[in-house]
Amino acid sequence: MKKLILSFTFTCLACYLYAGDPPKYEVSKIPEELIKGAQAVVREDREFLDIQEMGKATKKILYAVTILNEDADNYSKLRVGYDKLTKVNFIEGKVYDQFGKVVSKLKKSDIQDVGAFDGFTFVSDNRIKIATLARVPYPYTVEFEYEVEDRNLLHYENWYPQPNPKVSIENSTFEIMIPNSFPELRYHEINLSSKVNISQRDGKRLYQWVWKNLPTKPKREAFAPSGVETREILMIAPTTFEVEGYKGDMTSWEKLGEWNVLLSQGREELPPATQAKVQELVANVPNKLDKIKTLYEYMQSKTRYVGIQLGIGGWQPFPATEVDSKGYGDCKALSNYMKSLLKYAGIESYYTLIKAGAEEKDDFIPSFPSRQFNHAILCVPIEKDTVWLECTSQSQAAGYMGNFTGDRYALLITPEGGKLVRTPNYTQKDNVLDRKANIKIDIDGNATAQVNTQYTGLQQDEDNMDYYTTLSKEEQKKWLYERISLPNFEIADFNLNRQKSRIPVVKETLNLKINALASKSGKRFFIQPNLFSKWEKIPNEIENRKEEVQVADYEYIDKETITFELPEGYYLEHKPEDVNFKSVFGDYKASVQFEDNKIIYTRQISLNKGRFPKEKYKDWVEFYKNIAKADKMKMVLVSKT
Repeated sequence: MKKLILSFTFTCLACYLYAGDPPKYEVSKIPEELIKGAQAVVREDREFLDIQEMGKATKKILYAVTILNEDADNYSKLRVGYDKLTKVNFIEGKVYDQFGKVVSKLKKSDIQDVGAFDGFTFVSDNRIKIATLARVPYPYTVEFEYEVEDRNLLHYENWYPQPNPKVSIENSTFEIMIPNSFPELRYHEINLSSKVNISQRDGKRLYQWVWKNLPTKPKREAFAPSGVETREILMIAPTTFEVEGYKGDMTSWEKLGEWNVLLSQGREELPPATQAKVQELVANVPNKLDKIKTLYEYMQSKTRYVGIQLGIGGWQPFPATEVDSKGYGDCKALSNYMKSLLKYAGIESYYTLIKAGAEEKDDFIPSFPSRQFNHAILCVPIEKDTVWLECTSQSQAAGYMGNFTGDRYALLITPEGGKLVRTPNYTQKDNVLDRKANIKIDIDGNATAQVNTQYTGLQQDEDNMDYYTTLSKEEQKKWLYERISLPNFEIADFNLNRQKSRIPVVKETLNLKINALASKSGKRFFIQPNLFSKWEKIPNEIENRKEEVQVADYEYIDKETITFELPEGYYLEHKPEDVNFKSVFGDYKASVQFEDNKIIYTRQISLNKGRFPKEKYKDWVEFYKNIAKADKMKMVLVSKT
């Protein structure tokens, strides 16, 4: 009983303390247009970045959001990252009910301190403080306030006024203050509805952007382009900076490259034994390209990728001697190690920074020199060509970039500084699916099939196919069952083989048993000849289209020839008409031929990548419909008896 009374006393005391705070963030004061269709409303999003020195800044953030339903409960949790170069001074938090009264406050026990793991980095001093506020009945408001000291000013964080289109914004403010003795702040405004206001505060130059009353945004239209230019973003970057004593200049790509040259100085040396090994490996290799391949495969066999982010090690490669002795490194270390191997073979190469990722190739602003990179590779110029090396892969062919690093900007770090270039773009003739299948149908409509498919270039990147070629037969078989779209089949035998070359090839051989391939009715069989590659889900019509149209990430060609061996006594009663049409989006043709008790179905589609005017969306839907219709063509077989 005493414990119960004591608990009640504390609860009442807390209520009394909170009741003394004036109402704040009352839900009734939110404009109606911000509530409509929203999961949450950001009441206040305020970031103030105070640059004190070239290598020191303080960041203060106040963030308050009214949570309207369970879809936004994640906003009750705050994550603040820090590392050797950053320090979290404090985190505070409060919960308000719908009437603006404080009902809970963040306690020390509500803050976890955990190691950060991004799925790739294995050795890191990155940590995260996770602050979790109590959830109360909807609608409720959470408020977080925190401060971070930062000594890593190689880049400033981008500002997104409305990062979630389903969350409306009542007030959003970004401020950055720099000493008057510093050069003008460098910033790049993308689709911003608010422009900068420059003034003075506390003897410093203040840059301020303010947004008010931003309603939720409609869902992006189907086949809309991606990339930074489609969003509202404020990019900011220093002119001069300093990280752990390394001073740099970011006014040009050349200058940023000079800083990276400085970071790499003295880190390319190799021990005498490895130097001798390099000479041994290339001694009898006839040409430069083959020497590059030989040393690349040696590097792949000797090392493995381990993500490492320790202090300035997030930007600076580890010495080649360490990689040589330990046998592992991150992308920077492995690229630098490969550069060292080539150096001792008398081959010049360039350490290269790039923004990697299949979805990130358009997220780059070449006109705004800044730290827009997340990966390092190696560029090796030869007489009339360039060989690109992905040094974190133990299986990739020398010279192949794929959709992870291909067709985008990259920064070569040359002795003279940085040089912005484009990585290889793979064309239709590089990205080909070529399938030949032989289907033998029995008298009951069941079938056996032998299918040989060759995927080249970016086609063999799809579904991580190149990765699955390295796995066990059991894992490969499980994956094949998941990706083959036939309704009722069994894999009797299969083989996956990858040929390493500058345009890699994966060869897939399947022996299948297919139940009820043909639908039987009396003396007739009904078959759709397109067994493997139907286009089915037709895009919705969109009236008053607002966005451009992007139909594919890359261009490709699909070629298929499927031969059906018919049961004895059957012939083709109904032959579908040949289909052949062209569009700005690509070409399509399909036909059915009957000869010697066999039906030969051929299909080819060539798809063009690129962006098209919004007025072309109706044409794209029509193009898609025509293909989907043609892919559903049916053959009718009939018995002579």
